[in-house]
Amino acid sequence: MMRPAFALCLLMAPAVQAGPTQFGCANTENAPSASIEGTDGVFYRVQSDLRLQHPMDDIVVDQLAQLARVLEDQGTTLIYVNVPTKGQAMPQYLPPEAAAYGYDPAVMQANYQDVTDRLNAAGVPAPDLMTAMLGAKPDEKVFFQADFHWTPDGARLAAQAIGEMIRSLPAYADVTPVEFTSQEAAPEVAFSGLRRELQTYCKDTLPQVEAKTWVTTRATDGQLSAADIFADANPAQPAEGEVLDIFGTGSDEASLVLVGTSFSDSSINNFAGFLSEYAGIEAVNYAITGGNQFGSMTSYLTSREFAEDRPTFLIWENPIYNSLAQFGPVPMDELIIAAGPACDIATETTVEESSLVASFQPGQLKPEDAFLFDQGGEGARVADVTFETKAGIRRSLRIERSDRLRATGRFFLKLEPYWHPDLVKVAVRFDRPLTDTSALTLCPTPKGDAS
Repeated sequence: MMRPAFALCLLMAPAVQAGPTQFGCANTENAPSASIEGTDGVFYRVQSDLRLQHPMDDIVVDQLAQLARVLEDQGTTLIYVNVPTKGQAMPQYLPPEAAAYGYDPAVMQANYQDVTDRLNAAGVPAPDLMTAMLGAKPDEKVFFQADFHWTPDGARLAAQAIGEMIRSLPAYADVTPVEFTSQEAAPEVAFSGLRRELQTYCKDTLPQVEAKTWVTTRATDGQLSAADIFADANPAQPAEGEVLDIFGTGSDEASLVLVGTSFSDSSINNFAGFLSEYAGIEAVNYAITGGNQFGSMTSYLTSREFAEDRPTFLIWENPIYNSLAQFGPVPMDELIIAAGPACDIATETTVEESSLVASFQPGQLKPEDAFLFDQGGEGARVADVTFETKAGIRRSLRIERSDRLRATGRFFLKLEPYWHPDLVKVAVRFDRPLTDTSALTLCPTPKGDAS
């Protein structure tokens, strides 16, 4: 147990003898995103790529398991995808001085394996992307040299591992696979904030975030026609063989939704397309760049699209260094409620000074109860909630969506942290005017709820 603390001290050490540089770089370890230069122009971030441990507490594993059970009860299988760090999945380019920061490949890789093993043991399907990416060919870089995102090669290997797991799951027994093929296309250059930052410490030009792109298309022989594929999504039908449209899934097929970070959102790596190819199910991509570990998942699970048409499979991609415990239990609590049965238990609601107000008898509400505050349309980012007891004691909180997240206008809240035995009034005010469909409703307790 002493080793992680010791490693942390090493990561913070200011004086490390740097090796030779290919690009005339100096002091990159002092950059805002402290980095070291390896061989062949590959850079590693000290705090994220060389850190020995990326913890996932047992409490978080239990929450993910509960989320998976609740989704399963409603017909959706969750697959949680840990993206390994560059240090875990591409260690062969590290310089010798990485050891001075505490880098130990065996410990780092054991940490990744421990997380995936514990998730799978808890009933959360979690594919091993690290082993898949370590198996890359010698000429395949699975991460970009001066950026922390995976390359098309890395995305392809990741999608293949995920596809293999999906095909092994019980829910796949009822799936009729659809054939997709991916072909190389023209090279593309993507912007990289990390590369721009590191360039200020280097005399020569760092490698661009550049790669041959890939285009995934749907085979038509023996499958639905292009007109069938897009019939529900767009009245203007595309020509046969047109590029895969990730928003045009046939209603009679199994469905697969991808949520995640910039690893999934980037067009240069074709991750969603590769998923379609290896899973045999068209992937619909709801990933959000800059939305942190919860942005895309919260945006999707609180949306009306999810409530009205739940997918067969839901892939949640998240880099292993993005801790799900960073913001406390509230974000996961909201996901678990949103994943459960429809929150359609009506309350006695009135409108008071632009707020929806629901009244209850003392003792009527229980700690395990939960609410849906629905503004009635898209656009609301804030829900100010007030609880009041029979004695007039009030407690207020704010649920807020950042600009990166989708403003679904739907906010879910677990009552337990705010519960009082004499609670008699719950009020909510949105940052948008109330509509005819605004509602304050109660949610049924999901079967997967351990409470």
